[in-house]
Amino acid sequence: MLQQKLNKFNYPKSAELHNGNPRTEDTLIAGNIIPVDFNAELNDSISDEVLKSLINLSTDIITVLSPDGTIIYESDSIEFILGYRKQELLGKNAFEFVHKEDLPKVQEDFTRGLTLPGKAVISLFRFMRKNGSYAYLESTGTRYADKGRNNLVIISRDVTLRIESENNIKRLTAAVEQSSNTIVITDIEGEIEYVNKKFADLTGYAKEEVIGKSPSILKSGLTPDEMYKDMWTTILTGKVWQGEFRNKKKSGEVYWERIKITPVVDDNDRITNFIAIKDDISNEKRINDKLEQSLREKEIMLKEIHHRVKNNLQIVVSLLNLQSTSVDDVKLKNQLSISQNRVRSMALIHQHLYRSRDLSRINMEEYLLSLSSQLLVSYEGLKDAVKINVDANDIYFTIETAVPFGLLINELVSNSLKHGFPGGREGNIKISLFETEKNKFELDYFDSGIGFKMNIVNGHVVSFGMHLIEMLVSQLEGSIELIPSGGTNYKINFRGSNYQTRFQYS
Repeated sequence: MLQQKLNKFNYPKSAELHNGNPRTEDTLIAGNIIPVDFNAELNDSISDEVLKSLINLSTDIITVLSPDGTIIYESDSIEFILGYRKQELLGKNAFEFVHKEDLPKVQEDFTRGLTLPGKAVISLFRFMRKNGSYAYLESTGTRYADKGRNNLVIISRDVTLRIESENNIKRLTAAVEQSSNTIVITDIEGEIEYVNKKFADLTGYAKEEVIGKSPSILKSGLTPDEMYKDMWTTILTGKVWQGEFRNKKKSGEVYWERIKITPVVDDNDRITNFIAIKDDISNEKRINDKLEQSLREKEIMLKEIHHRVKNNLQIVVSLLNLQSTSVDDVKLKNQLSISQNRVRSMALIHQHLYRSRDLSRINMEEYLLSLSSQLLVSYEGLKDAVKINVDANDIYFTIETAVPFGLLINELVSNSLKHGFPGGREGNIKISLFETEKNKFELDYFDSGIGFKMNIVNGHVVSFGMHLIEMLVSQLEGSIELIPSGGTNYKINFRGSNYQTRFQYS
């Protein structure tokens, strides 16, 4: 009787005699294993109600449909899986709950199931949950006869998680396969297990040619062995490695790749694979090489310009010196000497730029030390008497600021040497330059000489040297303050200039 009931729902036999003796076996009931004791008397020992209870123990959904798709039976598992109470579905047409995109295929499978008695028809589709979302069901349907009607018993399993996982894998696979980056996956020994389409397009090797081989087939011999050693040392310790290789295509063409290799670890933190994501940077390298070549050429040109300007200014100094030797007037000689120093201060800037690695700015501490030494030499008798101290650590000026600032220092030091230390008097000059805020500077200038008496008319100093100092401070957009002291002490605040910034915002 039990077997007839099982056959009624198309369930397979699962109990046979064992060595001629009946025994306890496992019977497959709607996807679940139910132990059945065949030593018990089977005749009418399990009623229809008991059989329904066994069916309702299934974790799958068991549905019976009439030939027009009307739901005439639902197992209790429908509520747990889809949220419906079975009474809510009885008498309704099952096709109303099928996703419209899947409906044609489901109806076709349903028709096949009705026309193929005893044959299981499998269908995958989306079925609406009670909350309005859709679950993927994988259903197996078989026709059976009941009171002269051909109904369909369907066993459905919720495979939503599996389908979503498969879809995610498909999306990830498509993303990897269609990536603009070359992607290579190797095992722990470095044998290639996967390459994407970009790899084949770039290197010229078909996927079949490289699977199971080492990425060393791309070696060009132009990448140092130390880089490969560093790479393996890094990734075998579970760290990410990044670098650039010069590799070789199947055609023999050499190209540049920027590579990032990431170890893949399992749940036990053991490295199982390596994933290499690579960019073809050959064009980038070519552009950079051209830019570097262009910059080198411009640097050479700028150095040559500074060199020539310096030489031309030295010619001016020589002409002034020649002119000085041809005159007898002491005052005129002094004026020519002062002019020489002014020209030298500008020539010195171009000399420092010519020798500098950075043509855009000048180290002012080095410049001020050179200028101070140069000025001391020009005043006989003071070279050993006066000491000049410079404090301008880590201050850099563009040429636009350095030229007027250099002339300003030249005037200040010249005035001190000319007037502050008469008769070879000993003393010192201190030049302190520091940045007060972004692109703003303060110059503290002090000499320990006898001081400098200024002839002031209408608020202005009547002295060419001091007048020039005022002009240079104004050019630097600054202000000058004379601080009372035992010698001469100036505080000058000004701002640095940058012609690039001025042009950008003008």
